[in-house]
Amino acid sequence: MRTIKHPLYLLALLFLTICSSCTKYDFVETGKAKAYHDTTMWEYFQTDSYNWSYLVYMIKRAGLEDLFQGKSTQYGPEITFLGMTNHSIRRYLYRTYGIKTDGSESPENAVDPSKLTEEETMKLIDRMSVATCRSLILDCVIPKEKILLEDFPAGRRAADGSAVGTGGKTYTMASGKQLWLYTFRDTYAGVAGAGANRLHVVSPTTSISRDIASHNIQTRTGVVHSLQYDFTPTDF
Repeated sequence: MRTIKHPLYLLALLFLTICSSCTKYDFVETGKAKAYHDTTMWEYFQTDSYNWSYLVYMIKRAGLEDLFQGKSTQYGPEITFLGMTNHSIRRYLYRTYGIKTDGSESPENAVDPSKLTEEETMKLIDRMSVATCRSLILDCVIPKEKILLEDFPAGRRAADGSAVGTGGKTYTMASGKQLWLYTFRDTYAGVAGAGANRLHVVSPTTSISRDIASHNIQTRTGVVHSLQYDFTPTDF
């Protein structure tokens, strides 16, 4: 019996390891594990300060609370939001207002990011114009549609390196900018198309491509697809 249990134990351990890896695949910890939140998107953001506190502050500064409360007549009762997390916003603030480490000219009243408190970092948002806050947020909003991961069309990167490939769909964001979004299933265990279904976002203007890290965070006023932590608002 011992000779049988040993390989079975190793097989079970291997299976658990694989499952554990799959759990974290394509996921940014949003602080809430459940997919549906019986709140408005605005209320949901306020339940997870780790990821969304800077965004909440930017929304207030831009006067866009109605957009995320589903009260906007211009953008509709439901939206799809490509969520930029605190990590992304912090990177933008440091690049815009921080002391340059490469010797180039720093902005007026530049700050040393390593010495800033969390509150001081958040207050850098006050140095952003209302118009900038508004445009960076609206760049990430697909108005009047709640689009889940499985509803985005499949596509493929261009073989010649062009920004827009085949399939997918080009969406006009609330800011007026256009983004090409497509889904693609990765290869898993050597089998093409057997991996996780991933959503990719490409800016035809900047040619920058970014992946969605956490999908289908549903609220009463739309759905959030959280961008990876390496996203910077100016990427679009």
